Amino acid sequence: MSRLKTILTSGLITSGLVVLAMTSPNIALAAAETNPAKSDATFVRPLDTIQNGKARKFVVEMDGYVPPTNWLPQIKGGKATITAEVYPDHYKIITRASVAGILDWFIDYSSTLTSDGEVTEKGLQPRFYRAKDDEGRKNRVTEIKHTDDFVEVEVVPAHGNLGDPAATMEQKLEAMDPISALLQLAIAPEAVPGKPCSGVAKVFDGKARYNLHLEEGTHVESIESEAWNGPAYICSVRYEELAGYKKKSAAQRAKEAKDLRWVSMTLADMGPGELRVPIKIEARSNKRGKITVVASELKYEHLDTDHADATKQASPDHG
Repeated sequence: MSRLKTILTSGLITSGLVVLAMTSPNIALAAAETNPAKSDATFVRPLDTIQNGKARKFVVEMDGYVPPTNWLPQIKGGKATITAEVYPDHYKIITRASVAGILDWFIDYSSTLTSDGEVTEKGLQPRFYRAKDDEGRKNRVTEIKHTDDFVEVEVVPAHGNLGDPAATMEQKLEAMDPISALLQLAIAPEAVPGKPCSGVAKVFDGKARYNLHLEEGTHVESIESEAWNGPAYICSVRYEELAGYKKKSAAQRAKEAKDLRWVSMTLADMGPGELRVPIKIEARSNKRGKITVVASELKYEHLDTDHADATKQASPDHG
């Protein structure tokens, strides 16, 4: 069972979904009419909508599937629920994930990630992040607190090492936690007319510091899926390691780069100026095959900003 556990842990999506999935047919492109971008006349950044006094919420149920092997058919391997609320001046997001299906008989794993912070003209500014990972006998809690000029990190139990090189304070300050980074892509602060996919999510998870670049995107007029039937953005994602990893030789880096053929993210287009909700993440690895996390249910709401202050005050005190 160690091989299966290795596949699960190595297949975790670095954007913070914390669910492994492989080869799921739930979303298929419909007779696809694609456009490099929507009309400039209808272009509004989601961030602009939020800062103009609107508030939005989405809840996404995600499923994952383990790929077939010589001795195991394709089965459901994981599930996650992502809940995000974005107000004109603050946000909060929570992700709960766990192993699912028959794998739950063999592997005890669950994770809860929460983050909250401010909404600024440049996007999200995290203030507090907490990740609680339960894996049988080995449990870990990570907390990250952001101030304007310092990032405090507490990990229990501590990592054996912080990588070579370790992330610097400057790298931590410019970055955000994994689930805030996912929400940052949804509000698209760097979106511009003519480029449906643009921007970079700078991520620090308590140890690793990496970037997720959105590139080479297209707008699809219609997709058919269990969670969403409508227009969507399909973006290529380039993963860039910066710090907090084991030191690797040039040969090791070249081997890894060759193994990962491509990564893409599909975001539901909820309309001009609305959040771009992640509904699918795929990666093609020569070694592990096609890795996929896909939405099984999506809820999208307009919130009453009159209750925003009460919601903010109800958030836990992080000290």
